[in-house]
Amino acid sequence: MLRSLILSALLVAPLGARAADLPKQGTDSYTTVYVSISSVTMKVGDRTIRSYESAGVSRNDNGGPMFNDMGVRCVGTVEIAGNQSTNRGACVDTDKDGDEIFSNYEAKGMAGSHTFVGGTGKYAGMTGTAEYTAEPVKSPDGRPLSIVRHKASWKLP
Repeated sequence: MLRSLILSALLVAPLGARAADLPKQGTDSYTTVYVSISSVTMKVGDRTIRSYESAGVSRNDNGGPMFNDMGVRCVGTVEIAGNQSTNRGACVDTDKDGDEIFSNYEAKGMAGSHTFVGGTGKYAGMTGTAEYTAEPVKSPDGRPLSIVRHKASWKLP
């Protein structure tokens, strides 16, 4: 029993040290691969409205600690009128410790911006933005897939 407690303490100790070593602000490039897991489309006159839920995985392009190996879930809507599209929604990014980053996003066409609006644990109070561009990927089952490249500037309290 004592051996199990000591082993558990040793396994948890590095996680706290990593959180303490997280910089208070920075800039990072990261890439997220998204797959649409649900979607509903409706015609409204000459517009098309689609609500969706996407999930994916983010990796820091340089292997840094921010935005690295995070699971991502987003819900949003896209409105298409003619050849113009506007995409809006919100995302939660979760790291391996279970701490989360919250963001809202908006895009015109394939370029947009996330606005960081807080988080939990080591990301509590996070602010900043991440400009991004999306690249659609062909899917074998017709489901929307995309690779999204971000350039983020962020700050922790």
